[in-house]
Amino acid sequence: MYQHMIKGLLAILIVSSTSLYSQEDEDITSFSFFGFIPNTVDNSLYQELHTSTDHSTRLQLITKIAKIHLLAGNTDSITHYGQLLKKETLKENDSDKQLYLSKANNIIGWGKLKNELYDAAMKYFLEGIAISPVQEMRTMHYKHQLGLGIVYLEQGNYENALPIFESCIEETKDKETIILAKKFLGDIYFNQKSTERASFYYLDVIESIPNDIPNKISLEAQMNLGKIEFFHDKIQEAMDYFIPIKEEAKKNHFYDLYIDAVYHIGRVYYKLEQYETAEMVINTAYMNAVQWGRLELQKKVISMLKNLYVDQKNYKNAYGLMTQYVSVSNQIITKQNKKATKELEIKYQTLQKEKEILALKEEQLVKEIEIKRQRTIKQAFLIGFLIILLPIIGLLIMYFQKLKTQIALNKSQKEVNTQKVYGLMKDQELNLIKATMEGQDKERQRLARELHDGIGGNLASIKLQLSNTSNINNQQDNIIKQLDETYNQVRDFSHNLTPKKFQKNPITALIKEYINNVTSGSKQSISFHPYPENQIDQIDTTIKEELFKIIQELLTNCLKHAKAKNIDIYLNHYKDQIQLLFEDDGVGFDTNKIVEGIGFKNIKNRLSSLSGNIFIDSTLLRGTVVNIEIPI
Repeated sequence: MYQHMIKGLLAILIVSSTSLYSQEDEDITSFSFFGFIPNTVDNSLYQELHTSTDHSTRLQLITKIAKIHLLAGNTDSITHYGQLLKKETLKENDSDKQLYLSKANNIIGWGKLKNELYDAAMKYFLEGIAISPVQEMRTMHYKHQLGLGIVYLEQGNYENALPIFESCIEETKDKETIILAKKFLGDIYFNQKSTERASFYYLDVIESIPNDIPNKISLEAQMNLGKIEFFHDKIQEAMDYFIPIKEEAKKNHFYDLYIDAVYHIGRVYYKLEQYETAEMVINTAYMNAVQWGRLELQKKVISMLKNLYVDQKNYKNAYGLMTQYVSVSNQIITKQNKKATKELEIKYQTLQKEKEILALKEEQLVKEIEIKRQRTIKQAFLIGFLIILLPIIGLLIMYFQKLKTQIALNKSQKEVNTQKVYGLMKDQELNLIKATMEGQDKERQRLARELHDGIGGNLASIKLQLSNTSNINNQQDNIIKQLDETYNQVRDFSHNLTPKKFQKNPITALIKEYINNVTSGSKQSISFHPYPENQIDQIDTTIKEELFKIIQELLTNCLKHAKAKNIDIYLNHYKDQIQLLFEDDGVGFDTNKIVEGIGFKNIKNRLSSLSGNIFIDSTLLRGTVVNIEIPI
């Protein structure tokens, strides 16, 4: 159903590129979906490249075309011309071969970066660093360093990104690289919620951009200032940034920036709960993201649309979007080349350490030369001085190493203890909930026995005695009837206190009761969305019981290990299947490395008996999605 909706909207936008808002909205202009990737390169450049036979001229033309596509954000074209530049460079052995190979790697790396394939981007930037020695190609070396820092930034590895950007500012003389490094430093502080410091860098970037650098960098900095305003719930101020940036980006053919601006405008309308407007704007951003191959942006848009549908209680479309989310995640995993990239990253880090060691050796050599020079002047004095000094230096080094080791050990022990305490608290919470529910069942059974055997027996005895009395009058007959009614009421009440859990109770009610019990003992926000509820409650008792236990197991695992703040559970009856979608925003895990615990094994064993399937999608620091399908 969701795909039909998208196709319909796509057709409307392609035909008319219509405005999404009425003329009364003073600050809003039309939002465009481009059914094709617009051509931003002058046809004369293509013609000149096609007809040119001079190797040097062709290299210059390819580089120029690639840079134009880079400004427009045409990801596939960026990668294509980067690969073409690399192929053309390898045809000849001229003096500029190494320089153009370095440029080709940088262009391809940016293409992968724009396509949000971060592992692939890292591979090309690391290769570029390796073939661009800082002594020979300082500008290109730090351009690759900048790209590597951006990859670390996008992966949330701020510890590695921060020193790279700082070194780009200090070591290179290329203005564009310095300005970009400042902007991305602002991004790090914004992601760390240090908005005042981030604003300082963004404003510095806007003020320091010279006329010979494209104003796209300035627009990107302004975009981030708008994000800061949105972060502080200053909606009008944020829109004052986003709308002009959208128009300026479209005017200058900065299409990737245009897509981002549309996406953030959609976020504003979603925040304002103008769901119809937000849905149309976000769908425009989604279709352009698909056209430009922006996979990570597609995931963000899908997630926002899913939340929008949940807020409108449209759980069927919300579930369909989560299926699309899993599909996009699979595309990203398929396109990444993590193994090769990891090997290059290790080589890069090893090379950096070797350079540090070499620098230390050179520094040590200089010191030795100086010592020898001084020794020739005052040899006797220096010998005595060194005899005293060297042991002290050795003791100090040993002391500081021991102190450093002890600090690291204490820190590690503290983290282990914290994890243990957290795990014990979670176990205690879950055991308390379980014990409470078991205690309630036992207390109900005890009350049922007392009512049935004690009070019920007494009432029956009194009734029997009255019935055996001769000369029963009307008053006694009424008392006997009242006793009989009271006895029946006590018997029915005692039977009701002993529930047949899964036979007489709706499965959705049992799950809601269990979630309420868990929520009362936990800080997490847990939401449950059954759809359609009446059909789910009518499924077979065996499946009800297994579903309840699977949800129990998933919640237990999440509360113990995920450190999630929000947990969403979707239960859908669709055609001849029960579909369970369990999503959290916790720490996640690497699905290729994690060892299955008892919890997941129990779930798979239960699904095996029901002929069910399970799919797990998880990424470090980005949460986990578990999708389960059971035929009925």
